[in-house]
Amino acid sequence: MESIDSGLFQFTLHTHVHVGRGVSGRLPDVLQESGFRRVALVVDGGVTANPTFVKLRDRLAASFELVHELVNRVSEPDYDYLDECRDRLAGKPFDCLIGFGGGSSLDLTKALSVLVTNPGKALQYRGYNLVKQPGVPVFALPTTAGTGAEVTPNAVFTESKEKRKFGINTPLYLPKAAFLDPLLTVTCPKSVTVASGVDALMQAIESFVATKATPASRVFSREAFRLVFAALPRVVREPENLDHREAMQLGAYYSGIALMNSAPGPAGAMSYPLGVHYRVPHGLAHAVFEPTIVRWNVERGCTLYEELYGLIDGAPQGLDPKEKGAEFHRRLTALYDEVGIPRSLTPFGISRQDVRFLAEQAVLLKAAIDFNPVPISVEDITTILASMI
Repeated sequence: MESIDSGLFQFTLHTHVHVGRGVSGRLPDVLQESGFRRVALVVDGGVTANPTFVKLRDRLAASFELVHELVNRVSEPDYDYLDECRDRLAGKPFDCLIGFGGGSSLDLTKALSVLVTNPGKALQYRGYNLVKQPGVPVFALPTTAGTGAEVTPNAVFTESKEKRKFGINTPLYLPKAAFLDPLLTVTCPKSVTVASGVDALMQAIESFVATKATPASRVFSREAFRLVFAALPRVVREPENLDHREAMQLGAYYSGIALMNSAPGPAGAMSYPLGVHYRVPHGLAHAVFEPTIVRWNVERGCTLYEELYGLIDGAPQGLDPKEKGAEFHRRLTALYDEVGIPRSLTPFGISRQDVRFLAEQAVLLKAAIDFNPVPISVEDITTILASMI
């Protein structure tokens, strides 16, 4: 099996995390212990009727000064929307910002926390470490199991004129605490559960095989993969099963840790133009490419998937590394079929005429592509995309 350099490496994890059913109920106590009195909320529009959220919001309103409540109904926020939301919060005297939602709403929360403490338009902070002043303290309560945004120093938005996705990336908005409560995910629609779940799975796979992976990051990649691969089809069959919901949430959290301490890959790079130009939800756009990338890597001698294959319940182990890679690909595609994820680009209205454009857009994120364990050229990206039509 291929190995990675176990010499010098770094590992980062800042956020204090509370885990378990009902744990979101600890939030008011944590806020009081931290000395916060005036709070503002950013709430995903899809969670406003969730009973656990409603009870918690009522407790917050009773115990604290609820300065502002911003309900986000935009699934893929752009920088213009970010500025609009910042203007709504401008001048309001809140001590902390509490985010409820999936990856997009938590990204919105994190970005707003630094935009209210730093001058100018949001777009001027697009990039890495351009934010100078720490943000208002953030508390994150994920209501989906996907990106692990509750612990990552990344917040991704679309630039509407350039039609490009790129983030405001800084550790200065990392949440002070996060609460992983499966009760907040039980009202998540099936389509969102699946799209966010496969996003977490792809993050686990890509971060594991990336050339930037470390022994520490791979611990989290492995556990994220093990949990999500087993729990995703189960939670689709039994959406109210809290054990499966909890496993998904924990797996997504681990995948976020793994990704921020390793790197994304080609599937991540190719997902951005699919989302921006064809309105494909991020998790789905990310996931659709992964089986093809896995097959591409395996056919060119990559054996790194062998270890992940060994984590699949009931997978035959009496195979050589190449056979395990091929079987890993087969098991992954079988999972896609079970939860209803397409394995081609055709369902999204993409034709062969679009392939060159998508390849050119994906290569704008060449850094992610270069982390793939097998070298991939611009021509290779075009070939991969064409094979999916």
